Amino acid sequence: MRITCVRAVLILVFLFVPTLASAGGNPEVGLPKVDRLIKDRNYNEALLALAEYMDEHPEDFDGAQRRIRRIIELRESYNTKAEDLLKVLTEEPTNDKKKLDMITAMEALEKNPNPSTQNFIKDTKAAAQFTFYRAKFDEIMRDGNAYIDSSLYANAARTFAEGYIIYKQEFDETSEPSLVASVDSVLGETGTLIASFEASVPKLSEAARLFSGVLREGSDSSLPPDIERAEAVWNSLAVELKRMSEIRNRIAEIGWYYEDVFARMSETDEIVTENSFLPFAYRFTLGRKTGFRYEGILGSIDAFINPVLAEVDALCAAALDRSWQSAVRDLESGALSSGTARIAETARFAALGSAFVDTASLSVYRDDTWGRTDRTGSSTLYVHAAACSGILNELAELAARKNDLDSRVPLLPEDSPNSAAFRGGAVRFVTERDALSKEAASLEQLMLQGRDDSRNALSAASGVTTGFTSDIERWNDTLRSGLADLQKTVYTEAVLWYASAAGNAIGERRVSWSDSLALLEGVPQPDSVTVFYYPAESLAAFTGLRSAAAKDKTSVQSALSWAREIPARFRESEGIRSGITSLESMIAYLDRLDSDIASASARANSRILQANLAKQESELRYSQALASLKRNDFQSARDNLQRSREKANQSLSWQESKTFRTETDRKLEQLGTDITRTENEAVVREVRILISSGKNFYYQGNFDQAEQVLNQAKARWSVTNIEPNVEVTNWLAIVNTALSMKTGRTIPVSAPLYPQMSQLLSSANQLYTEGKELIEKGKRTQAIELLTQAKEKLQQLKLVYPLNEDAGQLTLKIDQVIDPAAFKVSFRQKVETARATYRSEPQKAYSELLDLYKLDPAYPGIKRLVDEIEVYLGIQIPPPDPKALARSSELTRSAQKIYDANTRSMFQIALDQLDEAIKLNPDNQNAIALKDRVQTAIGGQSVAVLSGNDEAKYQQAVLELQKGNKITASALVEQLLQNPKSRNSAKIQDLKKRIDSQL
Repeated sequence: MRITCVRAVLILVFLFVPTLASAGGNPEVGLPKVDRLIKDRNYNEALLALAEYMDEHPEDFDGAQRRIRRIIELRESYNTKAEDLLKVLTEEPTNDKKKLDMITAMEALEKNPNPSTQNFIKDTKAAAQFTFYRAKFDEIMRDGNAYIDSSLYANAARTFAEGYIIYKQEFDETSEPSLVASVDSVLGETGTLIASFEASVPKLSEAARLFSGVLREGSDSSLPPDIERAEAVWNSLAVELKRMSEIRNRIAEIGWYYEDVFARMSETDEIVTENSFLPFAYRFTLGRKTGFRYEGILGSIDAFINPVLAEVDALCAAALDRSWQSAVRDLESGALSSGTARIAETARFAALGSAFVDTASLSVYRDDTWGRTDRTGSSTLYVHAAACSGILNELAELAARKNDLDSRVPLLPEDSPNSAAFRGGAVRFVTERDALSKEAASLEQLMLQGRDDSRNALSAASGVTTGFTSDIERWNDTLRSGLADLQKTVYTEAVLWYASAAGNAIGERRVSWSDSLALLEGVPQPDSVTVFYYPAESLAAFTGLRSAAAKDKTSVQSALSWAREIPARFRESEGIRSGITSLESMIAYLDRLDSDIASASARANSRILQANLAKQESELRYSQALASLKRNDFQSARDNLQRSREKANQSLSWQESKTFRTETDRKLEQLGTDITRTENEAVVREVRILISSGKNFYYQGNFDQAEQVLNQAKARWSVTNIEPNVEVTNWLAIVNTALSMKTGRTIPVSAPLYPQMSQLLSSANQLYTEGKELIEKGKRTQAIELLTQAKEKLQQLKLVYPLNEDAGQLTLKIDQVIDPAAFKVSFRQKVETARATYRSEPQKAYSELLDLYKLDPAYPGIKRLVDEIEVYLGIQIPPPDPKALARSSELTRSAQKIYDANTRSMFQIALDQLDEAIKLNPDNQNAIALKDRVQTAIGGQSVAVLSGNDEAKYQQAVLELQKGNKITASALVEQLLQNPKSRNSAKIQDLKKRIDSQL
């Protein structure tokens, strides 16, 4: 029974633990084996061993039970820790340190939990480690970099060394003991090296400070430092630099050791990842490859030492440069002796710089080490400086000869570059300058050869060219440049003199060409609109200019030939090149000018020909206009007169001629006056006949025909007169009034709604007839219905034609049939309404009264009322008024006196009086006859043809209007109207009306 209980307990223990691990082989047996397994935290195997033990030794129940209780207690503690871990994962997911501490405690309680628990613990631990160690890594890097940025280099190195604990335990547990021992050894050495670095920092700093202080001496005055003192303090600095390089190089080797071991392990072991000790260790030692700054223990050292090396290097180079520049300044300023002494000091500074480069190059690097400095340039600098010292002495000798040559340069005279001197063939002192230039060229060649020899020697010695070579070559170039300038000045002055003198001569031809061309292309007049052309005058100017330009071309070609003999290297100088270019451009201009003159001459001849052709046609049209006038063919005379004007203007547009312009204006104006005067006699007769005809049609009540005839009279009158005929205007007003009163009384057959309106009227008439018959038969109800329908149709018609005569009269008839008694009352009321309203609503009152009159013309007083309204409206001529008749006769007599006295300046007053007399008494035949005689004597006011200028301005106004420039067109017309003659031009008046209608 007890054995069964023990087995039951074992089963319960297994139930609370996931799948058990299989028992491994072990030489121990029995309870000692179980105790060892419990001590090793291998509880699953311990339970399996107990089960086997109980099968073999059931009598030892107590011993087995005590061990089972121990395992249960440890399991319960493990489970409690597991629950706490789950709680932290839920409530504190970012507390990675706490998670790692709890996992460590659980691992101490049980070594081999079930596989699922093992995997969970492993994953949780890995995730927590990754996050915690990554944060720790970033913190250490950030703090270490901050120390570097604050120049606390030893503190930075110690801070980076603190990171060696990351994944160190896991590395020790999983790595080969020999590798762990090796790593522990270099970790210990790293601490020693950091301490040595911290001790060396102040020593190196002090040595560098002393050396830098010496090299800075004299920098304010651009003088080199004392070379003796500089050489003395360099030795102590060299010792400290070597010591620091040893420390630095060993740290670099340790970092590369970590990196190389990790690289080898990564190639053979896929389990090794970046989340392990070695990757973190080499980054803490060397810094991150993607950091792009000083970082890690090596970066802490380099961040200190490299600026020191850079400063010392810069100071050595600066001291060398100041020594070299001092020598160059002396030499270039002419102090050749002191310059040579300075060069000897420069050689010693170059030796000191070379020693520094050798010492600074002791540091070792890999290609990816941050802050690596290439000192090849510094080494080359110092080697090359030593080789440049002796070259300057040779150049100084040539400089002395050049100074001697400069002192012999004579002052050159100046000549004025005027066109007269140019055309006379003046030559400057070319021979003397040529001799001096050849001597300067010989010395320049010696300097050029010396430069090339020195360049080859220096290149062979160092393989490169530095600023020292540039200084030498600059001084050499300066000396040779002075010699070249001497030669260039002579040639430049001569070429520029030629260019300036030739330019003045050509400039005169340009002015002549511009003036001649302006005559051909048009001379704007003061009105800023008119342009006159003078091709005949321009042709004469072109001929003279062409001959003069040919002579100038010969002189320019001679100067250009001399300039092209100047040595090529000087011809490329700006002054000489611009002078030659200028001379060449003058040749090209003269060639173009000759071509342009030929082209312009052809254009001028063409214009002259066109002008002559137009002039001939103008004269032909003038002759034709005279012939037409003799035949009294006034329309043909006016047409030919206008064509003559147009052709005359066309001729003037090709060739301006004041004589021709004045003569054509006079001839054409006189002919136009003759045409207007002669035709006006016929116009007066014809218009009188048309007025009489229009009056007759009016009196007959044929207003449409009267209007047509009077409009013919108006049009005919306008042919020779600008001002309207007052008599025609008055009669048109009377006729138009009568027409307006008749408007809407009838429906024209041409009206769009004529078919519909005719149908309505026809239906209404039929309904009226049927209704009237029913009334007569006593069928009043049926009759009223039909008559009402008839009125409705008439109302529809009146919506479109409210004054229609047929509709109005039929409506009255329907009302009369429906209720005769009421109609009589209504008839009387309508008559009285017309009497009361004809002055305020004349058309309506007149139309309704006519309908009433047509229905009952015998109604008392209605005929008199119709006459009264028609007189008021102007439809009827009122009966003669004695006072008006007397006044008409008086005005006629006054006009007769003016006419008899032949006072032409007062003929217009006479016309006004006669128009008034005819208006007062339309039957005043004396006034009518006298008016025709006066109008014939005046001869017509209309201008038949414009002057040349006004015709051109009129055509311009028409063109502007066509372009849409209405304001410009209006302004031109207003200018034309300022001329009294143009004011009487019918076409100008018509154009004004067109423009005004669009404004």
